[in-house]
Amino acid sequence: YSFIILLLSGVYLTLFFDPSMEEVIYNGSYVNLQGVEMTRAFASTLDISFEVRGGLFVRQLHHWAALIFVAAMMVHMFRIFFTGAFRRPREANWVIGALLLILGMFEGFFGYSLPDDLLSGTGIRATLSGIVLSVPVMGTWVHWALFGGEFPGTEIIPRLYTLHILLIPGIMLGLIAVHLALVWYQKHTQFPGVRRKETNVVGVRIMPVFALKGGAFFALVTGLTALMSGVFQINAIWNLG
Repeated sequence: YSFIILLLSGVYLTLFFDPSMEEVIYNGSYVNLQGVEMTRAFASTLDISFEVRGGLFVRQLHHWAALIFVAAMMVHMFRIFFTGAFRRPREANWVIGALLLILGMFEGFFGYSLPDDLLSGTGIRATLSGIVLSVPVMGTWVHWALFGGEFPGTEIIPRLYTLHILLIPGIMLGLIAVHLALVWYQKHTQFPGVRRKETNVVGVRIMPVFALKGGAFFALVTGLTALMSGVFQINAIWNLG
């Protein structure tokens, strides 16, 4: 459910975010940074936070939903592991789940890097730049191609943006579709009980009971995430510069 929140809030943010590393002089409404030279990516994130109607709320909604999404996947993987639901014939679905978790963490890191503030820049420097430069022989050439020059270069934010809003979400949507199709084909796991077999699932029907429960839970997750976004501030990039 948090993935749906991520998609909807992400679409809204893409309408205002500028993934450019071109240097500009900030003249926005945040007084403490007026006259400071920064990238368009950082300036547009400040504009979203202070000038776009509902922008800061949607930014924080997106951030909290991302944390909940990764945490929910980890809890789900623990449940699958400790109940033995990864065993034959469901090995493929276990691998797909692991891939989704890894992609989700990469997606979170790329999104956290996009504002191009001091914290995200330090993260890129310590991880992407540092790891690439440590590669023997080819490291410096790969680094130059990836960043478009010496760090920070001019290309890394646009490339991470493409990965973040297009490539990785597309792969994840495809994997989720395959994951759900396999659950439908192989049947959902269940503990041993009366009339319970590998070829059936004992419980309520999808329509209308499970659908109503799912809709109610989606509303609950959305409401709690929205409440957290409105009350608890997160990733205040203007304090970092």
